[in-house]
Amino acid sequence: MNNNMVFFSTFLLLIILSLIHRGTAFSQPIINQNSILLGTVNGDVINNQYISITKVLSHTTLVSVKQSDLNTEVKSLIIKNAVLNKNHNGDISIVITQPTVKGDINIEVALELFLDGRHVNITGDQIGSTIRVIIPKKFNWMELKIVNPLKIHIPLYYRGDLNFVLDIEGGEL
Repeated sequence: MNNNMVFFSTFLLLIILSLIHRGTAFSQPIINQNSILLGTVNGDVINNQYISITKVLSHTTLVSVKQSDLNTEVKSLIIKNAVLNKNHNGDISIVITQPTVKGDINIEVALELFLDGRHVNITGDQIGSTIRVIIPKKFNWMELKIVNPLKIHIPLYYRGDLNFVLDIEGGEL
């Protein structure tokens, strides 16, 4: 470990999801809008430029919604301002980037989809700065969950809060 190792005493990782379909909001989805306090963390210094931190979340469900609570049938999910990292074993891995004056902060998130309580394989397509995930079949109940711990890459000398928004919309296709 490098003696320049940074101990972060407080981070806020904010994941806010908005499920909107062409201006018509879903009626009653359950959305994880909790701030997540990372507390004091240690990480590995990479190339004397970045610190790599792995964070396991206690609540991994991002979205839980019943089709009957929605105003329209959802056939896809659109994840805005994200880059598709890879499709792997029916799950997708995305990267969200926040530029700072010290360098970019990147968070890698692996997502999986459950329809009616069963895991379903999904793939994502990069379309500009958004990722489109096709929902493979009709459902009564849908959940979008984080699969693995978050992988956070922070510039070595960055100080301050981390606030990220994971912006997800439901669509007809």
